[in-house]
Amino acid sequence: MSPVATPEPESRSDSPTDIEKSPVPDEKPIIPRRTPLTGFRKFMVLTLLCCAQFFDIVNASGAIIALPALGKDLNFSPGATQWVVSAYTLTFASFLVSAGRLTDIYNAKLVFCFGFLTVGVFSVLSAASVAPVMLLVFRAIQGLGAAMTLPSAIAMIVMAFPEPGEQGRALAIFGAFGAVGNVVGVVLGGILTARASWRWVFYLIAIVVIPFSVLSFLFLPEQPVSEENKGRTLDWPGIGALTGGLILFVYAISDANTVGWKKPQIIVTLVLSVFFLAAFFVIERIVKDPAVPPRTWTNKNFLPLFIYTWSVYWFVFGLQLQIVNVFQELFHWSPLSAALHCLPLGVSGGITSYLTGLVAPRVPRKILLVSGQVLMAVGAVLFALADRPEKYWSYIFPGMILAMIGLASAYVGVSIAIMADARKGEEGIVGAMLNTAFQIGATIGLAVVTAVTLGVNKNQPLDAISQHKGYAASFWSLIGVNGITILIALVFVK
Repeated sequence: MSPVATPEPESRSDSPTDIEKSPVPDEKPIIPRRTPLTGFRKFMVLTLLCCAQFFDIVNASGAIIALPALGKDLNFSPGATQWVVSAYTLTFASFLVSAGRLTDIYNAKLVFCFGFLTVGVFSVLSAASVAPVMLLVFRAIQGLGAAMTLPSAIAMIVMAFPEPGEQGRALAIFGAFGAVGNVVGVVLGGILTARASWRWVFYLIAIVVIPFSVLSFLFLPEQPVSEENKGRTLDWPGIGALTGGLILFVYAISDANTVGWKKPQIIVTLVLSVFFLAAFFVIERIVKDPAVPPRTWTNKNFLPLFIYTWSVYWFVFGLQLQIVNVFQELFHWSPLSAALHCLPLGVSGGITSYLTGLVAPRVPRKILLVSGQVLMAVGAVLFALADRPEKYWSYIFPGMILAMIGLASAYVGVSIAIMADARKGEEGIVGAMLNTAFQIGATIGLAVVTAVTLGVNKNQPLDAISQHKGYAASFWSLIGVNGITILIALVFVK
């Protein structure tokens, strides 16, 4: 789901940067539009762009519900199935900023259509995979395609709907499709896995996305490249360092509980991940056209809010993964039954996201940030205590409702706060970094909750009650993240 917030340029530095070299208000717009779009054309543009947002989320949530089945079918090692989701979110996170640059340098329409088509084509290949490594590689490439659709879609919405009120409604609809996609992905994934095969989760995405990518090429308006952006280049060294650091870090966390934290390969991998991530910040200071200009980190509240943002997708993806495993592995519910029991997550998430968006402008940001984390923590406590199927209605169901109310508050609160404090002219890069932080949180969160569960359960008896201790520990780890994030909001967000 993409954050939808209207930035309020509160500050402007006197020192110009490449990002700030934009025309003054009374000059010719950067991207001219020769004729306004008709009502039908606007409807088609918004529909196609929202479909990309929808299927980006379905791609992640649908895979989560299918993990137990595909793990057994392809003989994944214990704990490795989370990489089916992590491979997607990791490349999504690593390439978002670069995708935004591609949108500026080349053509938003072409970047969007190519990314959308990539998602569809590699869904076919994912469905046809016969070995874990094949599926992981194809999922990673899907993540690259999905990353290309997000900033290009937002850019085209802004251009297609120039009037502020109309633009705000269009962006709100675009964001809401993410919440709907989360619900539909879980339900469809459960139905297809139970009635056909996990492979049909990916086949169905391909069947719909490939024709939609062709329609996008036919219906979306051309987006001329501005003179200012011609000649700009991608920051390949920075992209490589960031991607390498994240992959090594997540691999080390995921593999440590299988081979042991003291093994040389884990220690070396962690050290290398730190080296790559440090190199990324050095590279951004010395390259001519950095992916993330260093001054972005000095925006008001940017650094604490960037770290806060990790917790949002860390919580929701970690929660969904563990709940699905508990339902299927411990409660022995079918994939379809597990999906239906997960419905309160999506329904309450969609409703509360919409309602929170309406009331958020009237509520102080810090209240949204803190109350959201508190409610998420209460939900996680209830999940940790639900060790039997009989506790679904008394613990898990209310836990889902409270957790989603909290998640919506945190999501909307951090989106508004981080965009409102963006410097004039830096809204694009700040928005890309915000989405990157969401995806980084999802990737690391999936690795951490899986590692905690496996680490505790490997010393437990194999009965359901004993094995639930590992899942309970992973829910307590989520509460720890909530606590740290509350401190960040109270102490460091001004």
